[in-house]
Amino acid sequence: MHTDRVCLVATGVVTPGCENVEELWRRAQDGPIVFGRSDRFSEAGLFSALKHSETGLPYDLTYGEVRDLTADGSGDLQVGWLRHALRQCLATMSVPAGRTGLFVSASTDTSYEMDLALAADTLAAQAAARLPENGRAQRYEAIRRRFAESDSCVGRGHTEFFPHSQVARAAGGLLPPDTRTLVSNNICPSALYSVDLGVRHLLDGAVDVAFCGGVSSHGPLRQVYFAEMGTLSRSGQLRAFDVDADGTVFSEGAGVVALKRWSDVLRDGDDVLAVLAGFGAASDGKSKAIFAPSQEGQTRAMTRARSVNGVTGAEVSWVIGHGTATLAGDATELRSIAAAHPGGEPWVTGNKAYLGHTGMACGVVSLIQAATGLHRSTVPRQPNHVELPEYARSLSLRVPSAPVPLPQEDSSYVGVFACGLGGINGYQLLRSPRGQVGGVRSAPPDLGDELVLVRWSALLPGKPSDDEVAARLVRGDEPADDTRFESPYPLPPFPDTLIAPNVAAALDMSQLLTAELASRLAGPAGGVPLWEGVEERTGVFGAQYGLSTSAVESTVLCLGDGFVEMLEGEEKAAAAAYLAELRGRVAPISPYSLVGRMSSTALGWVSNRRNLRGPTMMVDTGETSGLAALHTAGSYLRRGDVDLALVMAWNASAPQDAARSLGIGEEDVAEGAVAVALTRREIATARGWEVLARVRTDLGPASEPSRREGGRYRAADGVLDVVRCVVRGEFPQRFSAGSGAAVHVLPPS
Repeated sequence: MHTDRVCLVATGVVTPGCENVEELWRRAQDGPIVFGRSDRFSEAGLFSALKHSETGLPYDLTYGEVRDLTADGSGDLQVGWLRHALRQCLATMSVPAGRTGLFVSASTDTSYEMDLALAADTLAAQAAARLPENGRAQRYEAIRRRFAESDSCVGRGHTEFFPHSQVARAAGGLLPPDTRTLVSNNICPSALYSVDLGVRHLLDGAVDVAFCGGVSSHGPLRQVYFAEMGTLSRSGQLRAFDVDADGTVFSEGAGVVALKRWSDVLRDGDDVLAVLAGFGAASDGKSKAIFAPSQEGQTRAMTRARSVNGVTGAEVSWVIGHGTATLAGDATELRSIAAAHPGGEPWVTGNKAYLGHTGMACGVVSLIQAATGLHRSTVPRQPNHVELPEYARSLSLRVPSAPVPLPQEDSSYVGVFACGLGGINGYQLLRSPRGQVGGVRSAPPDLGDELVLVRWSALLPGKPSDDEVAARLVRGDEPADDTRFESPYPLPPFPDTLIAPNVAAALDMSQLLTAELASRLAGPAGGVPLWEGVEERTGVFGAQYGLSTSAVESTVLCLGDGFVEMLEGEEKAAAAAYLAELRGRVAPISPYSLVGRMSSTALGWVSNRRNLRGPTMMVDTGETSGLAALHTAGSYLRRGDVDLALVMAWNASAPQDAARSLGIGEEDVAEGAVAVALTRREIATARGWEVLARVRTDLGPASEPSRREGGRYRAADGVLDVVRCVVRGEFPQRFSAGSGAAVHVLPPS
């Protein structure tokens, strides 16, 4: 276990108009603006059918585009950007022999490549299914080849664009083959969480160098979603924190930072750009709406970051905010920054005015700008800003109209904040290496207490009780007879989810499953919930693999018409017939469509409805994501960031997509959700919780997954393995994942 600090030693970035850090520093202040309509798609009419649900007018498809950086122009956009950013890091740092970690935020919900390839795959399969059986496979291939002419990324099947696959391709040939890897999905603040994961694994001794960052590709699909939510700028100008702010402008890109322990930096002779000085993770808890920003949640994250080193509000001199220029977003954020830094008057800036909102990469893009500013001893000016809104003029903060010098020996801190849909917040503090950093901690200390499992629950087709599931597992049977829930999934009773029926009707089955599973995990109806009294420090961690049914359907609804127009004759008629059928049973795109399809929001509903205020984090390392989620939860428990961790894993993907991603038949895939509750031994003892097992986790080199019994639940299989071990009393057991995460399950005492 290491006690020293973690340093940021190298950076790499790609955003619209920027392909290195120097360009980022200049463009973020001085522009020019590079937003426009993408010419990426060669079929001009592909998106012409997209019309706003209320106005009937075409959607504004203006956003910030990054060019394809793959050597062969293959359309593997995010992989090319991540590799470019990694190369920048590797060119400016020493990489001695040792253990390497790669911690990246990425999502199927923020992927242009996934959008198009998924729509093409699905529509081609459905059209072929409606053609004569003789020669159907050949007709599918012919339709798919026609679609592939529209864009280079459509040449690949959509399963190649799952985040864990993209990250593996990005690392190939640049990082060692045994690199420890975790992929997280917390939407906007996700890259900051990835950095925090890197810090924890460095301090735990699991890795010796950590590459951390995020990546997103944008496109028409998200323009549609955010237009329906009313968040896009009407003027096309992003004016963060300004009286004339009228909405945001999206873009895309990637950012990566390289981290090392201070002692290793001294040994290797690397330049130190910044010292990591504490991270704060928090969920909003109960709030008026899951996509509405919360001052309480944001302030909580900032205060937690300050508490790592006992930093006062006055010691934070500069905050790079999320700064989306939405009216509610900016208003909440400015009030949060002022409230979270009592006694101070920090400079507040944002970098989206000329860079755009880079989605999953935005947190690390801001972190790179902050580290560059510390290195240059300069706070950059805030572009596209004339005057604070009236409500903010009395707040204790300032927005710079010109660059502001930071004293080189200054001992103050710089903060980077990001927040996202689902009520997820993250705040990272940095400090200049030129100041007094001897006593600075990069994370809370390890408490040295063992982790224990105190409760589990399962929600499976047929809805057997947990006792029934346990009995089946003890006998060696599958946990449930049925493999599919009723379709469409019946709305659960309000007491089981605490989600209003009109809202629940717009949500994907996966979100309803997690909300209902939380009710089961809480304990008997009418009793005291498991987390009663520890809501402030209860975190929710999830395991994802694949696409939600809502994601598949809404993607095809938005993009299908353009693909249909590329066909002729009976193939066109067959594809059009499927679209008509889809529209007949699926609600049109609405303000809840994005929230309703996002995998990370499945956890957000649990935190929001149950008023849980610890971190919320989704992990996606493929089929074995469940084990990675257990490991991630353990890393927050060990250092006391949370006292109770709820770990949820599920498979609720469209059956055809689930089977196709694994190369198996639909009959070999089962739907279901499983959850466990983990805590530290001292907490379990103090609260009188029965200990069902002890748990240890680690992140080792990539390996072959251990053999599982009845591996049918995809991301949930790893958690189900742990439950099976517990109910059978078969200790000890070790379950490992291809990502390198391993879970050891030991007797209760």
